[in-house]
Amino acid sequence: MAHLLLGCSFSKAVLHAVLSRVGALCCLPRPSESLRNVKAVRTLINLSLWRIWKLRNTCVFEGASPVVARLVEDIFVEADFWRAAGARRLDRLPLHSRPPDAGPSPPV
Repeated sequence: MAHLLLGCSFSKAVLHAVLSRVGALCCLPRPSESLRNVKAVRTLINLSLWRIWKLRNTCVFEGASPVVARLVEDIFVEADFWRAAGARRLDRLPLHSRPPDAGPSPPV
């Protein structure tokens, strides 16, 4: 499980993309660290790890293909649901910020 969530290149890419979007790259856990020791952006990291685990199961049992960009967007959509359900810590993060190379936001 440590490899899947913290050591594998796909998981690293997803966590890097998510945390860089909210300006929290300094909080990316090292594979040798316990997840309990991560204090900053803990909720977003946990959400990201949960979504990586769910995608892994979808790949194994349903033959889905993992795509970093799609999973990152799914994480931010789910973060909005978590925030609406009462995850107050997520209010402190700019969850709606667009990645630097994404261009202008689409019209609403």
